[in-house]
Amino acid sequence: MGQTVATRTGVLVGTRLVRERDEASDVAPRHWIAQRPTFVCTLYGVLLGTAVCWPLLGGRPLFLLDWVFGPHTPLVPASAYGLDGGLTAGVIGSLATSALVHVVGEAATWLVLFAYFPVAAAGIGRLVGGPLLARLSAATVLCVNPWVFSRIYAGQLLVLMDLALLPFAVAAALRDREGSEAGGAIVCALWWAVLAALSPPFVWIFGIVVVVAAIAVALRRARTGSWWRAARSGALWLAGATVAVSAMSLYVLLPRRVTSLPVKVGSATLAIYATRGARDVGLFVNVAGLYGFWRGGVTLPNDVVTGWPFLLLALLVVAASGYWTTLRRRGGASRDRREIGWAVVACGVAGYFLALGAQGPTGRLFRWAYHDVPFFDILREPQKALVLTVLMYATGVGWAAKHLLEDRTTTTTTTTAKRPWATWAITIAAGVLLPLAYTPTVFDGLAGQISPSSIPSAYARASRLLGQGAGQVLYLPWHLYESLPFAGDRDVANLGPSIFSRPVISGDNVQAPGVETQSTSLRSRYLGQLVAGGYSHHAFGAQVAELGVEYVVLAKVADWRSYGWLAKQSDLRLVLRTRSLEVWRNLDFEGVGHRAGEQGHVTQISPVAYRIPRGRWGTVWLDAPYEPGWTVDGVPGTPTSDGTLRFVLRSQAGGVATFAPWSAAREGYEISGAAAALGAAAALMLRYRRPRSRTG
Repeated sequence: MGQTVATRTGVLVGTRLVRERDEASDVAPRHWIAQRPTFVCTLYGVLLGTAVCWPLLGGRPLFLLDWVFGPHTPLVPASAYGLDGGLTAGVIGSLATSALVHVVGEAATWLVLFAYFPVAAAGIGRLVGGPLLARLSAATVLCVNPWVFSRIYAGQLLVLMDLALLPFAVAAALRDREGSEAGGAIVCALWWAVLAALSPPFVWIFGIVVVVAAIAVALRRARTGSWWRAARSGALWLAGATVAVSAMSLYVLLPRRVTSLPVKVGSATLAIYATRGARDVGLFVNVAGLYGFWRGGVTLPNDVVTGWPFLLLALLVVAASGYWTTLRRRGGASRDRREIGWAVVACGVAGYFLALGAQGPTGRLFRWAYHDVPFFDILREPQKALVLTVLMYATGVGWAAKHLLEDRTTTTTTTTAKRPWATWAITIAAGVLLPLAYTPTVFDGLAGQISPSSIPSAYARASRLLGQGAGQVLYLPWHLYESLPFAGDRDVANLGPSIFSRPVISGDNVQAPGVETQSTSLRSRYLGQLVAGGYSHHAFGAQVAELGVEYVVLAKVADWRSYGWLAKQSDLRLVLRTRSLEVWRNLDFEGVGHRAGEQGHVTQISPVAYRIPRGRWGTVWLDAPYEPGWTVDGVPGTPTSDGTLRFVLRSQAGGVATFAPWSAAREGYEISGAAAALGAAAALMLRYRRPRSRTG
C-alpha cells in the first residue's frame, strides 16, 4: 500500500499526484458520470433543448418576431458594406447565421435555438462547480426561466446565445491569474468583443462585468500592497481591456464617422421599448421575476402559473442561501470562490437596475446616458440587461444545492461518499423542480405558441419567375412586421428580403403605438406616402421606376385587400396570381440608373459601386437609396424627391459611383481582425507560459 499525503494542490497517493476536482470535495469521485460533469451537463442541456424544441425539429423553417431567414437570405447583408447608415454592429452575428442557413438549410433557423441549451448548461455547470446535481440545478435555472421564454418568442436567439456564453466569459474575467493581469485583460476583451458581436447591447451589459472584474483586480492587489497601487492596477486593467476591445470593434466605430443612423433614436424610442410592469405586482417585482419584455401578444408563464410570486420568493430564498453559505468567511468556500460570488452578485444587482431603464431609482441616470453618452442608445431595450440577474439566480441556486449536498455528505473508512435520500430529494425539489414549476410553459414549443412554418409553394414559383437581375422587387404590404397565416398567424419580421433571389425593397415602418416609423430613409418616406395614397394613383409603375423597381409583389397577408388599387395601374402588368400572392411587372422600368439624354444605362458593379457611361454633361440618377458618402470623381451625391441618388457631373467622361463608407468598414474589418488574432495569440502565450521565479 502506498502512503497517502495531502498536498496543496491535491492528494499524493504513493508516487501519483491526484488533483482535487473541487476545493470542497474530500475525495475524487469514482463513477464515470461524476468524473465528467461538463459532459453530463451538456447532455442535460440537450434534453432540455429537445423538450423545448421537439415540435420544431425537421426541415421546415422557424419564423419568429425578429428571426426570419428565408430560402434566399443574402449571405452578406447590405449593412456589412457600411450601407444602411453604417450600422455594422450586428454584422458578425448576421454573417454567422446566414452562413449557417446556407450550409444547413432552413433547419438552421431552429438549430440556433436548440444549441442554446447545451451550451448554457455546460457553461453554468463549470462556473458553479461542485457535485453534479448542483451543476444541473444551476443549469435548470439558466435554461428555464421567463427571460429565456420571452427572448425565444421574440426571436432574439443571438441574445440567447450571449446568455449561454456569459458563464464562460464571466469565469474568464474573474479568474485570478496569479499576477498575470495583462493576460486576464486580453482574455476579458476577447470575450467582450465576441458577446458584443453577437448582440451589440452587450457592449454595455458585459461592460458591467468588466468594471467589477477591474475592482476585483484592485482588491487582490490591496492584500499585498498599498491602496494607491491597487487602484492603479485596477484602472490599468480596465483601460487595457477597454482599449483592446475598442481595437477589436473598429469595424463598428469607423463607418459611423461618415454615416448616420438609419433609424431615429430618441425619447419616443425609449418609451416604445421600456420595461413593463405587471398589473398585480408592479414594476419592481415583475422585473425581479425576470419579466417585463416590452411586446405583448403572448401568453406568459405568469399568466398560467397561479401564485407565481410565491414561487419567485422561494427561488430567491434558495439563491440567497447559496450566496450566504458561499460568501461567509467561515463558510468553507475558497477565497477565489468568494470573490466570484461577490462579483456575480454585484453584476446581477447592477443588471437589475439597468433593466429598469428610465424608471426606478436609477432612471434619471439611465436617461442621461441614453441621450448624452455615445453609443449608449443601442441599449434602447434595457430589459436585456436582466441576463446578469438570470446568471446571479442560477449561480445562487447551484451553490445552495452544492452546499446542501456537501454539508450532508458523510465519509466512511472506505472513502465512499454516501448522501442521504432526503438530501437528494430536497436538492432536486429546490434546484430542479422549483425552476421547472416557475416556468412550465417553455416546453413543447412554448406550450404550442411557436411552430415551424410551411412556406406556400407560390413563393418558390414567384421566385423562379422573377429570376435574378439588377431590377428590384417592391414587396407589399408595406409593414416591418406582419401576421403570416403560414407562421401560425404570429407577427414576424417582413419575409420579403429573404424570400426572393432579387434585391427587395420592403417596409421598415415599425407601427408601434404612437410611432408610425423610426426610419430616416428618404426612400422609405416616399414609398410610405405613395402606398398611403394608392387609390389616387394611375401610373404607380412610373413613380417607382426611379427606385429601380422592376416587379411588385403583393403577399396576401395582413391588410393586403387594401392594395386593390394595384390592379388599376396602367403601367403594371399582372404576371402571376395565386392564393398566396400576386406579381406585377413594371412596364416603365428601364434600369438601375441613367444619364440625362443618353441611351446607355448605368450598370451595377457591386452593392457599393455603379458604372456610369460616357455622355454629355448633366445629371445622373441611381436607384440606390440616398446615403451620405456616395461620390463620382469627387462629386458627392444629393438626394432626389423620391429618396434616391443624383449626381450633377461637369464632365463628359464616365466614371464609377462609389460608397466611401465601405472603405472605412473594410479598414475596420482588417484592423479588428488583426487585433483579435493578436489578442488570441497573446492570451494563448500567456496561458501556457511557465511562471518565472520571483526570487532575487
